[in-house]
Amino acid sequence: MYLSLIVTFILLLVIIVTAIQNSMPLDFKFFTWNFQTSITGLIFYSSLMGGAIVAIWTLPKLAKKSLHVRSMNKEIHQLKEKIAA
Repeated sequence: MYLSLIVTFILLLVIIVTAIQNSMPLDFKFFTWNFQTSITGLIFYSSLMGGAIVAIWTLPKLAKKSLHVRSMNKEIHQLKEKIAA
């Protein structure tokens, strides 16, 4: 738990330092879209999109774990009632 928090903090710190040091304007072209943005904005939005993709990717696993925990708690409750009876 703490290791992932520390790694996330260090990664975020590296992204912030890189973004601050590279703040010059950039002409960005993506297929038919053309717009001007700073490298800082590009790094920020790319990191944000990557985080969103990872969050969406892990949602099914978290939901499965939650359902498993719920079923285990229900089974524990049933066994406690059985022991008490």
